[in-house]
Amino acid sequence: MGYRSDVAYTIRFVHEHDTNNKQSFYTFLAEAKVNAATAACFSEPAWAELEIDEARCRINFACDGIKWYESYPDVACHEALISLAKEWDEDADNHSCIAYAFVRIGENDDDVETRQNEAADYDWVQVNRSISRDW
Repeated sequence: MGYRSDVAYTIRFVHEHDTNNKQSFYTFLAEAKVNAATAACFSEPAWAELEIDEARCRINFACDGIKWYESYPDVACHEALISLAKEWDEDADNHSCIAYAFVRIGENDDDVETRQNEAADYDWVQVNRSISRDW
């Protein structure tokens, strides 16, 4: 059966008034689609959970009950896509404002992983605790 996780991440270009924002988004998307490590994220049937929101310059991903093992090729491509966003964020020559946020919740109560850069808002992807009951 294997250990399962719920995973969600978003990569966004967040300068609303930047005229180069859309161009930066398309440049990032083009680079990701030809990069050997990330190209599989965009091919079918590579997880229909990946959404490209061109109108808002976003890439969103969510999947529940997935075996999120970094040795799996489909997981590796998504991890590489997040790493590419991190590289863009850290690139001093890159004048676009890229932001990313990642959350993974494992089956164990204490297994929660979060990653995001400074430009990301805390509420884009977050963990909410709740109580489920059968009555």
